[in-house]
Amino acid sequence: MSSAKPILYSYYRSSCSWRVRTALALKGIDYEYRPVNLVKTEQYSEEFRQLNPCLQVPALVVDDNQVLVESMAIMEYLEDRYPNQGSRLLPEDPILRAQVRAVALTIVSGIQPLQNLGVMKKVDEICSENKDSANHGLAWSKYWIETKFKLLDKLLAQTTTSTSTSTATNGAKYCVGNQLTMADLCLVPQVNNARRFGVDVEKFPIISSINDYLLASVDAIKQSHPDRQPDCPSK
Repeated sequence: MSSAKPILYSYYRSSCSWRVRTALALKGIDYEYRPVNLVKTEQYSEEFRQLNPCLQVPALVVDDNQVLVESMAIMEYLEDRYPNQGSRLLPEDPILRAQVRAVALTIVSGIQPLQNLGVMKKVDEICSENKDSANHGLAWSKYWIETKFKLLDKLLAQTTTSTSTSTATNGAKYCVGNQLTMADLCLVPQVNNARRFGVDVEKFPIISSINDYLLASVDAIKQSHPDRQPDCPSK
């Protein structure tokens, strides 16, 4: 088995990459960071095409040059490969594990794909062909995030453990139960996207409560924040 450090192909602002960066930090895994600038379309380079035919980040190169893609699959791999190293990403209880995956997939499959860069560009392109110059990609993304956040907030009311005796909307710390899981690793980047697109996240009290707690309390999330990545432009 190779002892070389894993290589993470990432883009600082990619929410999918942020999930994996946090998972690696929680597991205490040192890795090499290789930036792929999505705005400059570096994901379409011949080199990256050979690495990941899906043309997306993240991609994680592990033992014997095996390439893993898709953030959920990578996080599952890290949990399976390093179950007793660092923090657990999934609970032991099978019901809680299923709830974690349900929350994570609601974000990963039901929200994020509707507002990714490729979709936004295509919406703008279609509108431009129809001689409509407004920024419809941004409006599209904001609409779907707000619509899906309403549903996600209701789902979290069923899965989170609140510190409040009156309502789950106050004092919620984690998406599922009372421990950090991969569902939380999906939530924080999505909230960051929402704010970039002008969504008033405070309208969704459980989402807002969990996000605020995680950003303030979890070092791995702070460490993997887009602003702290080597390819983040200077402000």
